Amino acid sequence: MLSVLLIVPANAMLQGNVQHTGNYSASAEIIPKVAWKTYISGLVDCQPLVVDGRVFVSNWYGWKEWKPGLYCLNAENGEILWRNPKVTGASSVAYYDGKLYVGNLSGDFFVINATNGEVIKEIRLEDHPSWWGIASSPIIYNGSVYVTTFSNGTLWKLDLKGNVLKKFTTGGTICPYVSPTAFEGRIFFAGNSSGDRIYCVDENLSEIWNYSVDSQITGTPTVGKINGSYYLIFTTKKSLYVLDLNGNLIDRVPLNGTISSPAVAYNMIYVGAKDGLYCFKLENGLKLIWKFKTEGKVDSSPAVANGVVYFATNVKEGTLYALNAFNGNLLWFYRLKPPQGLYYNIMSSPFIYDDRLYIGTDSGYVYCFDSSGTIEFNVTLSPKNVTITIGGKRYEVREDTALGALLKASKYSTNDHEVFFNVTLDDSWYEKYGSFLISSIMGLGTKNVGGKWIYWSVWNETSQIPVGANLYYLSDGETIYYRYGDGTINNSTVTLKINAEVSPIAITGVSVTPAKLCGNATAYVNVSSSKSGWFVLVVSGLNDKGDYIAGISTFHLSKGGSVRVPVLIHIPQRNSIGTYKLYAGVYELEGYPNDLIEIYGPVKCEVSS
Repeated sequence: MLSVLLIVPANAMLQGNVQHTGNYSASAEIIPKVAWKTYISGLVDCQPLVVDGRVFVSNWYGWKEWKPGLYCLNAENGEILWRNPKVTGASSVAYYDGKLYVGNLSGDFFVINATNGEVIKEIRLEDHPSWWGIASSPIIYNGSVYVTTFSNGTLWKLDLKGNVLKKFTTGGTICPYVSPTAFEGRIFFAGNSSGDRIYCVDENLSEIWNYSVDSQITGTPTVGKINGSYYLIFTTKKSLYVLDLNGNLIDRVPLNGTISSPAVAYNMIYVGAKDGLYCFKLENGLKLIWKFKTEGKVDSSPAVANGVVYFATNVKEGTLYALNAFNGNLLWFYRLKPPQGLYYNIMSSPFIYDDRLYIGTDSGYVYCFDSSGTIEFNVTLSPKNVTITIGGKRYEVREDTALGALLKASKYSTNDHEVFFNVTLDDSWYEKYGSFLISSIMGLGTKNVGGKWIYWSVWNETSQIPVGANLYYLSDGETIYYRYGDGTINNSTVTLKINAEVSPIAITGVSVTPAKLCGNATAYVNVSSSKSGWFVLVVSGLNDKGDYIAGISTFHLSKGGSVRVPVLIHIPQRNSIGTYKLYAGVYELEGYPNDLIEIYGPVKCEVSS
């Protein structure tokens, strides 16, 4: 029986297989590098399916324009190859032998020619399509097609031509998005017969068993192998359930379930909920290993590959996350930034194919994220200290260094998206050399591959820098490169290109002594420089009556230097007493008084009689 399954490509349906494990093969970690994004309009909420270098994905109801259809894209560059405008909705397609199988908003089920998008068969299955139509995603199992309809909780069995062979109706309404799951000659699906239940039938749709649950089943069931045994895992609105394949309860724990379907990998269960992503182990019952709290609900079904779990959030600023699959540590995220009044939720689940990740969004785009390539950042740096913590110890690092540029790039935002990636550092060399080692960036760390060490190296335009990244000061307009590979340019798989705009000087603090009329106050101004040269410092301000005081100093700084500059401020006899609000401004000497570089304040100066 299992040998027949080998005819179907292993990843040719929702969550990668008929068991919906969400466990994908990959040889590299995906990074927040957009290989391409293609606009198809509407809301792209189904999981894209990638087969033989083509992406199949549909859309439905849009915020503004909506050009409905089932789309075929080139997986390499995102080019639209064809569109069938008759097919639309949230059902993810299944692929078999050159044909696509997919549900539709109308309640019809389609068989489509995968080469040109033409309709081979159209058949009505859902008589009460309401808002969703057929949002269930079909599976292909042992030469038959299985899909559910929500209005009466029916499991349908069709042949590969799209003809109905049998159906099993439970009678009540079920969640529109849940799909059937298959394993060892059995089909598992959500039903509703005088209450919500999980059903198990054979391939003739004869009931083997059913199990009553506490609330509506929201997530597609998963059959996963944990510690050598197979289990049926699914969520309801209230709980996460684990049953054995004979319908006996193994354990149930409270969970605010969503339409996120569990993924199973590394003997662990990953599942989305209304407040984040959860990871459980099954050892004498379900035990929570870690939880990652998100900014809202997770409807996306997690995808696990190469030690990383990927998923997205269904909120206004939809966010794709990458976490360490073993401890839940955040590796990176890519967050959409919608214009005012729009919502860029992500309900779609990630699909991983050929070391790339594909996902749909409510911005109307299909995104492809790569595992290699160059990510470019433009950062503005100031010659000031930033605080970092390594192993519980706090250190000061200059922002205008190569390391400071990396830390600034790790929290990067543009008009339409925001990127964060994790940077981990090693301070074992700091005491002796004053520099830090880079342990990992976005989860990519030092490792030995086939006898060759792969690690992060830091380069300027001409060569690898000769000092630690925190000791290399950048000039304005300089570009720094972080390369992940064997220490050479040509063999780097990932490159972070950081273009730096560096302010020549920064004011990092100001304090002012009190003063008396006809006397002097002294302002002490802390300044740091990213270039060598002469500078002018002016400290001036007013009280609430408009009385004015000011002082000026000139000073010299070398590149990377810092100094505390005293500025003498005379208080005229004619002025009134009280509180003055002062500002410190700094200029390059040749640019004074027209080209103000930075201003700091206000700070208070108390004047008495």
